[in-house]
Amino acid sequence: MGQSPHRISAPPDLGLVLQTTLDVYDLLKRFHQVLQTKISYHSFEYIHQESSHALTLGTLAPYEALFSLNHNNESLGEIRFTKHSDFQERDREIISDALTQLIYPLRNAISYQAVVMHSVTCSLTGLGNRSSFDQTIEREISLAKRHRTPFALLLLDIDNFKQINDNYGHLSGDAILREMGNIINQQKRNSDQAFRYGGEEFAVILHQRTKIGAAHVAERIRAQIEHHDFMIQGKPLYITVSMGLTQFVVQDTFDTLFMRVDRALYSAKSNGKNQVLQID
Repeated sequence: MGQSPHRISAPPDLGLVLQTTLDVYDLLKRFHQVLQTKISYHSFEYIHQESSHALTLGTLAPYEALFSLNHNNESLGEIRFTKHSDFQERDREIISDALTQLIYPLRNAISYQAVVMHSVTCSLTGLGNRSSFDQTIEREISLAKRHRTPFALLLLDIDNFKQINDNYGHLSGDAILREMGNIINQQKRNSDQAFRYGGEEFAVILHQRTKIGAAHVAERIRAQIEHHDFMIQGKPLYITVSMGLTQFVVQDTFDTLFMRVDRALYSAKSNGKNQVLQID
């Protein structure tokens, strides 16, 4: 019996592939993988400034083709392709045809992720909200127990915040909260995660931080806030924070960890405010 002829499988259907995910980055990677079966290029770069999505795949080459993605006057970003030879008219036609199939799935993915982000983000400060904190801390505890990795939990409260609201109004109080969120976000590492826990309380998960390293970060945040030039209605305002800090231990549950850091915060406020108090 003779050998059966070798069959070349057809490239996957792009439209079907793009219907399988609502994750922006996963969608773009799948688009890139299918498109490379139809046209040769060396790099793929996507940027959408409005949603801060950005992705680069492959190695940059000298010749480029840039395409803007729009839907009903709504910008969905730009995609740039590069390769080592000039893009021919046929290349551009294939890319343009593929991009028409990407528009609707990409718009849906961007919209979906915006909704998800809004559901876990404090609209006032831009930090994670209470729901996001609850989910993240449970996941951090699980990972720390499984991999024996250290982390610390920081809880901070703005000193005398009620007086700010009473004397200057809630709009001024909101402005202070926004600025406080910016300071915390600037002082933490990218791997650390900050949340507005509620009211004037903020929480920071200090990822893979030892006791000494966590204390250093906490003190830096405290000092930065104390010396920051807060302004309300054109007048400078001196603002401080009290902080509780604790290190995760392998026996911890969420309740034991949070009760300990909350107790540390209470002690910091009871013993003069404007300080970091650590309980192990």
